[in-house]
Amino acid sequence: MPFSASSQDITSSIVQLLKLNPCQHYWVGYSGGVDSTVLLHALSQMPISLSAIHVHHGLSDHADDWARHCQRVCDELNVPLMIERVEVDLQDGGLEQAARSARQSVFKRFIRPNEGLLLGHHKDDQVETFMMRLMRGSGLTGLTVMDEQRDFYSGKLMRPLLECSREDIEAYAQANALSWIEDESNLDTDLDRNWWRQIQLPAIYARYPQAAQSILKTVSVLQDEHRLLTELIQPIYEGVIDDKRRLDINKLSRQNSNLQGQLIRKWLEDTLHYPLLSDKHIRILLKDFLNSRDDAEPVFRWADNEIRRHTGKLYIMKQLPALPNHIQPLPLEGEVRLSLGRLKVAAGKGLKPSDYVIGVYDGTLKAKPVGRPTKVLKKWFQEFSIPPWQRAYWPIVLKGEQVVAVPGLFICEGVVSENGLAIDYEPY
Repeated sequence: MPFSASSQDITSSIVQLLKLNPCQHYWVGYSGGVDSTVLLHALSQMPISLSAIHVHHGLSDHADDWARHCQRVCDELNVPLMIERVEVDLQDGGLEQAARSARQSVFKRFIRPNEGLLLGHHKDDQVETFMMRLMRGSGLTGLTVMDEQRDFYSGKLMRPLLECSREDIEAYAQANALSWIEDESNLDTDLDRNWWRQIQLPAIYARYPQAAQSILKTVSVLQDEHRLLTELIQPIYEGVIDDKRRLDINKLSRQNSNLQGQLIRKWLEDTLHYPLLSDKHIRILLKDFLNSRDDAEPVFRWADNEIRRHTGKLYIMKQLPALPNHIQPLPLEGEVRLSLGRLKVAAGKGLKPSDYVIGVYDGTLKAKPVGRPTKVLKKWFQEFSIPPWQRAYWPIVLKGEQVVAVPGLFICEGVVSENGLAIDYEPY
């Protein structure tokens, strides 16, 4: 076995991490495999608010059976389960990265402020990931591999089993008579991770029995160095980024080339856009964005992410979804998830109560905000510096064919009430 230390107390490891990261609600990423099954079981014994998410990738003929298994286990443990079906884009950086991107998109939709996402990664996963990134030529940031805890969009991401070995986890599962699924793709050594796990790492451990501990020690040292580097460049980073996490092109261009690359990496980490770019791709990105004409709007795409430039700022986002093409009623309260943002409605100063619909952007429609002249929406969006690619996704509140509000920007004259509908829109 690669780890000679005795099996750790898994429950204690989880409790310790939860004490450091108290949340109102916790979500478990539950695949049905042994790692997430042990994590789910241990958490279900604790006095916390808990739910599970199973991402149905549809890549296996057994995927429906796995979803049913997960539902059955969650029912037995009295843990609510959300089953989310996704389409995996196999052109998105390879199978493992494409599946990971699909899961990340699901998790992002569910995790709210003061909520935590818990994943079942362990020591062996850490070693495998390090070796895979080493072979890809990753730098300091990539070789720090997985953190035990970090921010995750509006919530927290935690990996409470990261100090446990696969052997520890399997021992817990057997001691508690747990049942789990075995993904047949784990036997496919054409996939890099499986090749490392089944062929290369066992050969390394046979020659160097302490290799796993040495690799994990190296990871720990690199994580310390990465934290130090992050602290050192933080003041510079804060000087080139605004409150909407956009990078200022002019300020970025004043830094030396090596620091520019580090600032881009920091930006990717800060905005949670993975996989992180290689040195080569960062050089291409900087060349394209720093050297293009001022009126140009270049786009850099990788995996399911893209970076765009507009009015001297760099924007980072997931690749744009299909354009909205339908209207829907505006609710009296609550939240509506739209293609590229979140619409919130609550009681308060805003629109007079009435029947409104959320319409589709049309730049030729006219609007007269309170105390302002009448202009077409295209002009208003330009005045509010809304980038062109966001406009088509921005919700427009209509009464019949009349624009009455553009959430997040303005409400029109004649429809304002102190006891009305307060509406807001937050782009993703």
